[in-house]
Amino acid sequence: MERGSHCVGGGGDENAKEKRTFSHGSYLEDDYDDDDTSGNCSFDEAVMLFNDREYYKCHDYLEALWNMAQEPTRTLIHGILQCAVGFHHLFNQNHKGAMMELGEGLCKLRKMNFVSGPFHQFEQEISAVLDFIYQTQIELAACTDDLCLTMDRSKRSYQLLGGYDTRQHLYSLQSDPNQIVYIMFCPQRSYGTNMAPRVKLPILNATKEHLLAFEYR
Repeated sequence: MERGSHCVGGGGDENAKEKRTFSHGSYLEDDYDDDDTSGNCSFDEAVMLFNDREYYKCHDYLEALWNMAQEPTRTLIHGILQCAVGFHHLFNQNHKGAMMELGEGLCKLRKMNFVSGPFHQFEQEISAVLDFIYQTQIELAACTDDLCLTMDRSKRSYQLLGGYDTRQHLYSLQSDPNQIVYIMFCPQRSYGTNMAPRVKLPILNATKEHLLAFEYR
């Protein structure tokens, strides 16, 4: 299959509207030709799309697989799908949507009771990102125009809590010398000499074989 083709289960809708929905109702622009459809979705291809940060396309592949899957694989795929949606939201400044989707995805992954392997590692990395977003959103609420104060659970830090714009560009990606990619918290305010908070961007090292092994364990 050619990378980036629009993969859907059950065929395409030639009369699809310009706007389509993710599984949980968040509207996104459709960047693909509605006639460019295929039912031959691959889990390995979905993983590659996720790791390439093509979260929107990854959602389409995983949704088709999810529609065809049986439990417990269905719940596992759904959890990964929601994580892809969460990252799409995060890098499009929908921070609340990101937290909701990542949280629901993480809950599904935890239901699988992984103790080792690539899915367990993925679950741990998603958990770290969710904690990171939560903490940085709290910290953002404690920022002034000139300085960001880290939340330390003191009375003063909680007095600084207030409203904040969910459409601010707050998170960016940065690679280290080992080519490990991190999510950086970078509001348009100064951290002084302190390094901006960061967390490793999750990658999924699972293959179709791991998925089949989970199904028949």
